[in-house]
Amino acid sequence: MLDIGWQEFTLVAFILLIIVGPKDLPKVLKSIFRFIDKIKNYAYDFKSSISEMNDELELSELRKDVLEVKKDNTILEAKKTVIEAENEFKNLKKTIKPRKKTKKKITTSYDKR
Repeated sequence: MLDIGWQEFTLVAFILLIIVGPKDLPKVLKSIFRFIDKIKNYAYDFKSSISEMNDELELSELRKDVLEVKKDNTILEAKKTVIEAENEFKNLKKTIKPRKKTKKKITTSYDKR
């Protein structure tokens, strides 16, 4: 988050102790931490509201896509062509006569004797 090392932190703490004094230091630290918490809460609220807006935007885009698919007749046309192909296949099956099974007598050299 912040790139503060132990040396910078010690320097800030020492300056804060000199400026505020040891008596009021706990009150000042408390108010600083409350301020930091408020900023964190505002950042979280902002992030969650942006996330909600993003979700709503994605949902509206999905609704548009679904409506476009419903309006698009390519799926219906594809279904019709599949049904037509099935019907043609059934008609071809009916028109083709099955072969008659004929029994052929198998003769061997032993049968001729």
